[in-house]
Amino acid sequence: MKLNTIKKQVYFLTCTKNTQQLKKQRPDLIKGKDLRYKQHWQTILEQVKKLRLENFDFSLDDLNASEKMLKESLVKVCQLSGMDDEKIEIEWQRIQLEAQFSDIHIEEL
Repeated sequence: MKLNTIKKQVYFLTCTKNTQQLKKQRPDLIKGKDLRYKQHWQTILEQVKKLRLENFDFSLDDLNASEKMLKESLVKVCQLSGMDDEKIEIEWQRIQLEAQFSDIHIEEL
């Protein structure tokens, strides 16, 4: 596998765009590594994959239940504020669209 391909995978899996951002956001992954060498990037990629597997404990059912709970909460809050069903649905679609491009935190809603 080429170095650029490995880097792209690392960036994708760590949600970073470049080496500078990776260094800033994930210093734990690059500690003691010289990023000029392919072998060090391969080690980072293996670490990231291992960490993702360890932290991937959500099932699809958990995610669906969480989404359902969020939508129910949104509907209650919007109804209390006087929004009609059409506006509530538009707001829900906006949240889903925004979630496709970035993380959404409940405080922002």
